[in-house]
Amino acid sequence: MNDNDKIISLEEKISWLEDQLDSQGKELSALYEKLDKLERQFKVLYSKVGDPYATRSQKDEVPPPHY
Repeated sequence: MNDNDKIISLEEKISWLEDQLDSQGKELSALYEKLDKLERQFKVLYSKVGDPYATRSQKDEVPPPHY
C-alpha cells in the first residue's frame, strides 16, 4: 500500500466519521426537542392536577359509591 492509498483510506474514514457525527448530532438535537416538549407538557399537566403527593384531610375524602 503506497502513501496515496493510505491518504485515500484515511480520507474515507474521516468522511465516514464526519457523517456519523453529523447524524448523531441531529438525533441528539431531536431528542432534546422532544424532552423540552415533554417537560412543557408535564408542567401544564402538573399545574392542572396539582401535587399528586399532597395529602388531604380524611374528612375531605368522598366515600366510595358502594357505601
